[in-house]
Amino acid sequence: MGQLRRAISLVFALGLLAAGFGFLAYLLFFAPGWRGWMIIGSGFSGAIGALWLYEDIKATPNEER
Repeated sequence: MGQLRRAISLVFALGLLAAGFGFLAYLLFFAPGWRGWMIIGSGFSGAIGALWLYEDIKATPNEER
């Protein structure tokens, strides 16, 4: 995987992770009202971001220089 592609993948993975779990925390702790689909959607997008980040890190071999 090229350096640019790896950087773009990292940005998308971290974006999904932060947005999903950040919105989930907001809904659970600060929001005055929420619906079930909001919890499921934000948890799902956070989990997808975490999985993407894990796979991205696992796919990148440790390069010895």
